[in-house]
Amino acid sequence: MVRVEKQVSDTSFAVNNDVVIHLLLIFMGVCILIAAFLAATQDLPFAPNPILMRYTTGYLGIPFAILFIAYNVHRIVNRHNAILIDENGVTDHTTSFSAGFIAWDDIKEVYLLRLHDDDYMCVVPADFDTWYATLNKRQQRLAKANMDAGFAPIRIQFKKVTEKVKSKEGVAFCKKIQPKKVSRVRKPKY
Repeated sequence: MVRVEKQVSDTSFAVNNDVVIHLLLIFMGVCILIAAFLAATQDLPFAPNPILMRYTTGYLGIPFAILFIAYNVHRIVNRHNAILIDENGVTDHTTSFSAGFIAWDDIKEVYLLRLHDDDYMCVVPADFDTWYATLNKRQQRLAKANMDAGFAPIRIQFKKVTEKVKSKEGVAFCKKIQPKKVSRVRKPKY
């Protein structure tokens, strides 16, 4: 199995989601499925309440494990870039709360934010209200929380995807393709 984490060309910078974590989660789901199957079909002489254990661990554990395995197989099969920077704009899929795609025309500024333990690539929308209205409720809460903490509404943490690719590399690529949009490095005052 080949693990490709970063793909860089003249027109795009992509950081992929890692497959290994999902393979480990599938293995964990198989272990849960076996345990649930055994709890549902075997005698449980040492359980304080065998019937309750059979129903909760066994009968409820089997569908949970199957759904857990199916979800992680789905994440491997339908894998997409966690972070993509190209001539169209910036796409962030690092978490389910992430903002998704924002076009370069809708971006006012990109900068590197340096904190004590990590660096972030921050993106400031040109028209915040219009951009904010396109987000779902979870994404809106994250953007609002970032702004309440004094950061840009879009704060991309490369460390969530991989330790090998730094936010500084993403900002450098933004500067390469959109130099007027990238501003200076910022450090918050503590």
